[in-house]
Amino acid sequence: MAIDETFVRHFVLTELAKQGERYLPVGVSARHVHLCSADIETLFGPGYSLSVCRPLVQPGQFAARSQVTLRGPKGELAKVRVLGPARPETQVEITLSDAARLGLKNVPVRMSGKLEGTPGLELVGPAGSVALDHGLIVAARHIHFSAAQAAAYGVHDGMVVAVRVGGARPCVLENVVCRCGGGHELELHLDTDEANACGLGNGDYAELLLPGEGCRCGGACKCGDCGGACKCGDCGGACKCGEQAEAPAPVPPAQEEPPLDLVTEQDIRDAAKAGRGFVRCLRRALVTPAAADRAAAEGIEILREAPAHTPAPRRAAPEPEVLELVTEADLNDAYRANRTEIRCTRGAVITDAALDRAAETGIRIRRMTQPG
Repeated sequence: MAIDETFVRHFVLTELAKQGERYLPVGVSARHVHLCSADIETLFGPGYSLSVCRPLVQPGQFAARSQVTLRGPKGELAKVRVLGPARPETQVEITLSDAARLGLKNVPVRMSGKLEGTPGLELVGPAGSVALDHGLIVAARHIHFSAAQAAAYGVHDGMVVAVRVGGARPCVLENVVCRCGGGHELELHLDTDEANACGLGNGDYAELLLPGEGCRCGGACKCGDCGGACKCGDCGGACKCGEQAEAPAPVPPAQEEPPLDLVTEQDIRDAAKAGRGFVRCLRRALVTPAAADRAAAEGIEILREAPAHTPAPRRAAPEPEVLELVTEADLNDAYRANRTEIRCTRGAVITDAALDRAAETGIRIRRMTQPG
């Protein structure tokens, strides 16, 4: 008797979820097409029906042997897989990288089936072509649960949660939508752009974070409005859970902050949350492109000021460590600390963004000879 490995894995994961260990198997979703019956016949010929190439994890769904070409204003993508069975309306799911290759702009991130106001493109098959006037989306990240799995994980249909990814590229993915009930089976769906950015592949695992988990408040916030990504005030006061153990201490009046010598996107976000219409920086300050874009979007003015005659003394910086990996953040930290160099091991990895920032700031990246 053959063992159904998917069933065994999901059974074990569901039992672990009942004990509070909520892990999700990852399914990486490449570009694909769902076709209605009329478009199947137009693309592949009268009487044509989709045949199974391989079954998918979601019950009743399969990757068909059929493939089509997606044609956009500036390019095309060949051999795009059709998924079955046929649907009432044709839907094309691509990544944002695919949209750029096709020359398409403003392709919305949507849940499957939410096609109102979406753009279209041309589908080309062996027997004909279909010019869609809508139906093109970038699929929103989501998780499938059967009813029993949803109960074990503590979620419901439409609930918005977060997912923590470990490994070489750890991160937290927010705004992940739960799809629960019949016709669903446990699986986190990410597109190839998202999976590559997180270093994930099919069969890997991520951790489900319920609303309030992973917060700096230690889990006291349980409002759910933030989708599990609340960072205790980062929402600008929108979280109203009211479940903190005690009233927060009064915040003392903010002191006048000295002008910045490096303006980042986070500085602009902080100003917007505080209701300030400006950010002060030194005349010679470095303003990152992301900060300039965010300032334009938020309507925040970046005010350059001449340095004071008697600047506040800087705290003595600790002896910098010798790094194995040099990133853009390391260069920003060195710039803020007024250091002229960053030390790394001879075999250290230096990212391209770090090299660019080093050139902008004039900070030297110095490879050290390791002792012994």
